[in-house]
Amino acid sequence: MIKSIFLFFIPFLLFCSPLKIIDLKENNGAVSIIFNKNIQSSYFKKHKISTGIYYDIKAEYTLKKYTFRLKNENFITIAQNNKTTTRIVIQSKKINTLNFEIKKNILLLSFNVKNSNVSKQNNSEISNLFNSITENNNNSNIIQKNKTQNIKQAARKDAEQKNTTRIVVLDPGHGGKDCGANSNKICEKTITLSIGKITKKILESRGYKVFITRDSDKYISLTDRTKFANDKNADVFVSIHANSLPKSSKNYHTTSGIETYFLSTARSERARKVAELENKDDIEVMNYFSKLSFLNSINSQRLLASNKLAIDVQYGMLVNTRKLYSKTIDGGVREGPFWVLVGALMPSILVEVGYMSNDSDLDKLQKKNYQEKLAIGIADGIDNYFLKNF
Repeated sequence: MIKSIFLFFIPFLLFCSPLKIIDLKENNGAVSIIFNKNIQSSYFKKHKISTGIYYDIKAEYTLKKYTFRLKNENFITIAQNNKTTTRIVIQSKKINTLNFEIKKNILLLSFNVKNSNVSKQNNSEISNLFNSITENNNNSNIIQKNKTQNIKQAARKDAEQKNTTRIVVLDPGHGGKDCGANSNKICEKTITLSIGKITKKILESRGYKVFITRDSDKYISLTDRTKFANDKNADVFVSIHANSLPKSSKNYHTTSGIETYFLSTARSERARKVAELENKDDIEVMNYFSKLSFLNSINSQRLLASNKLAIDVQYGMLVNTRKLYSKTIDGGVREGPFWVLVGALMPSILVEVGYMSNDSDLDKLQKKNYQEKLAIGIADGIDNYFLKNF
């Protein structure tokens, strides 16, 4: 009698146990996410991002964060988002080709292949993969605790640390007595402030805690801007600027586009000149050689994180602005000795949202709908940075 009750009780415990992801597999471009019990499509909440989609599911992730790099620039990242939620981020230029399939306790993610013969072969392999995984997991609903205990504890600790509101500091460049670039009596400081305010609202609507170095036309020194970010314990720092070429330049009217910089010694003449323009406010703070010595001593890990943030924000701005102007120029991600970034203790970047010396860029930068696309792009880039790196 007791044995019968025990046998009845085991499936009841399995049914009531919390949902967990216990294993990941990849085979010929198909990613399998294996749960400790059967799942349904209704468990997954789908969200769109500029680079693809992500799914949230109330489940514990017992493994380390992992990114699958598939063919054709398709990426699938699985990680614990907070104490109760696992996030599955799928980045692809052809997200509409994604296959989302569920069989019992397995979620299978794959992308369609153009060649029909290859597609049939993949479908056969996927079917075999389902069967083999199912067979291997038929009797594994109860995980071997001794094998995974340390991984689980580490995952819970990471999740607790991540379950905090991300802090972003936005820095609209120039202000007050410092007009910044000036074209047709339009000051850079006015454009950057407008974009900064819009970006702040968008990020706050997405759950971020956002501080802005200035919310009016006032002057703030470069060193005080990063001190402000440090005092707020910011997770990232984004300084917003608009570019310009000197009138003596032969490309004064033709150069245009969006660029994003992270802190380093200048690797190109172009980066050096842009940095000189933005640094002139505090040029007396340190002499040139002292600056280079300081830059060379900066923590390489922070520079790497800043580089990743710059790539995501640059991509976000391009994707969104091209919805209005398909020929928006990609000026790229560059390294530069920007003094406003030197004091930041967190990943920090400087975006140049366009060239005020270019008539087309200047016209766009004054339009609210274009400023909104830039702001959404910055916010999307910050989203993607945190999705991929935390």
